[in-house]
Amino acid sequence: MIIEVDDRENSVLNGELEKLGFECVVKRLKVGDYVYKGVCIERKTIDDFCGSIIDGRLEKQVERMKNEFEKNFVLISGAIKDRSSEIKENCILGMMVGLMMKSGVYVGQVDNNKQMAFMIKRICERFDEECSTNVKGGEKNV
Repeated sequence: MIIEVDDRENSVLNGELEKLGFECVVKRLKVGDYVYKGVCIERKTIDDFCGSIIDGRLEKQVERMKNEFEKNFVLISGAIKDRSSEIKENCILGMMVGLMMKSGVYVGQVDNNKQMAFMIKRICERFDEECSTNVKGGEKNV
């Protein structure tokens, strides 16, 4: 499986992805941190997620993702309780729900890079499964 990885991303996570069978193609991405076919994944640490809520960056990133890709994910690494931001827990949870309900973006949360790599792998595998079950008459209907 070949996945494009933004060159500003965590190289440790790339190593975890490679252990799971990915070939990581590192380059500067215009949108997202990981791109696999029609899937865009924005990876955030819990502190980065909080910061992007506060400065409004998250909503802009999500809008760009939705304009470019058919499936979009925001994956958060780290527990809410471990944030260094003063932002309230309910605000964080509310933003997660808002992204899913209002924007149609899938949101997941993991503890570490190993879990993040596994989550990315399963997302990509499920996308491939969905594509293969939607092939009719030689055309993809994803």
